[in-house]
Amino acid sequence: MGSKGRIPPPHLRRPLPGPGMVHSDPFGLGIPLHPGPFAHFDMLPPPEIKEQKLVAQLVEMQRLGTENQRIAATHGTLRQELAVAQHELQILHAQIGAITSEREQKNEEPYGINS
Repeated sequence: MGSKGRIPPPHLRRPLPGPGMVHSDPFGLGIPLHPGPFAHFDMLPPPEIKEQKLVAQLVEMQRLGTENQRIAATHGTLRQELAVAQHELQILHAQIGAITSEREQKNEEPYGINS
C-alpha cells in the first residue's frame, strides 16, 4: 500500500527546471499557497482517480481480512497441537520418572533378588 518507487500521477508532476533556471520560491518547488483551509480545486485529483484508489484500497482491505482469518485459524490449530504435545510430554516425563525409580529400587536390592 506504500508508494515507494511509484511515479506520481501526471496531474501531480511538475516539469524539471532546465539548465540555468532557478525557482522563484527559495523554500520549495513553487507550489502555490491557497488562501483557504481547503486545497485549491486545480490541485485535487479527478474523481476517477479517487475512485480507482478507493477500489484498490477496498480490494487490499478484503485481501488483508481474508489473510487475517487464515492466520487466526492457523493460530488456533497450532495452539491445539501445542496443548496436545505438552500433554504427551507430561505423560512421557511421568513414564520416565516411573522407570527411573523402578531401576533405582532394583539397584538397591542386594544381588537383584526380590524379597
